[in-house]
Amino acid sequence: MIEKYVDAEELKRLLSTLGIILGGVLIAGLFAGIVIPGLRNANKPETQTPVAPVGGETGWLDPAEAPPQKGGIIQPVDPKMLIEATPALASRGKALFDANCTPCHGAAGHGDGPAAATMNPRPRSFVSPDGWVNGYGLPGIYKTLSEGIKGTSMASFDYLPKKDRMALGHYVQSLGTFPKQESTQAIADLSKELASAGEKIPNRIPVSMAMAILEKEFSLNPPLAVDRDDQSPGAQVFRRVVVDPSRAAQVLRQSRLWRASIRDLAAAILPDAPGNGFSVNAATLSPSEWQALYSELLSRIKTK
Repeated sequence: MIEKYVDAEELKRLLSTLGIILGGVLIAGLFAGIVIPGLRNANKPETQTPVAPVGGETGWLDPAEAPPQKGGIIQPVDPKMLIEATPALASRGKALFDANCTPCHGAAGHGDGPAAATMNPRPRSFVSPDGWVNGYGLPGIYKTLSEGIKGTSMASFDYLPKKDRMALGHYVQSLGTFPKQESTQAIADLSKELASAGEKIPNRIPVSMAMAILEKEFSLNPPLAVDRDDQSPGAQVFRRVVVDPSRAAQVLRQSRLWRASIRDLAAAILPDAPGNGFSVNAATLSPSEWQALYSELLSRIKTK
């Protein structure tokens, strides 16, 4: 039918134009479906792989989450047994390094541990003589382990006994093959510190455990309440003087003194009302009403 309206030459041009249009649409569709998403992914910031905390014998990637450790008294040590490197110290130092240091500094001490990419500044490399804040001598390494370095992710490892810090220091120092010169005075000062009185190592628990304990200890007590249908004298006085049931319950459960007598109950309630959950109207109670309130509270409050 179309031949009635256009000649063969014009039909050829129309078909050619239509082919070009369809080709352009196809190319645009491929561009939108393949090229644009690829460009978006190319420009997308690199997603850091989450680094899970790495547990160890005495430490943790996050010192605040170190495993529970029982404290105690450690007797003074002989500095001569710690100043010079020995196979026993080296072995102990490597075990401590693997447990505490590899997540940041890497297994070989190059500062390339799995957590290094998330830190600014990055962990230092122990194989290079450059950039040691306290020096690469044994006294400087011991100082770093004992105090940490402010402004960095290097935390203090003062919870480790002196012997362990020295063992770790010897191992860290052994990772660098560059020449090391020890200051005679610095070694003497370190020996003096190591020979000081015995250490008291405190008990240590993870912060998360401490928070859970505190939350349990200081959680709000169930509020005091009496049944609305209870018309006993004690219940009626209770409704008159208890204005904050939760606060009143917390105050009464934290102390046993008020349980001794009606006088002690009044001494516990009146001075701090209404901040303790009781109304100032408690001061107007008659002796019989105090007796009723006292009996009501004794039956409802269980102190720790």
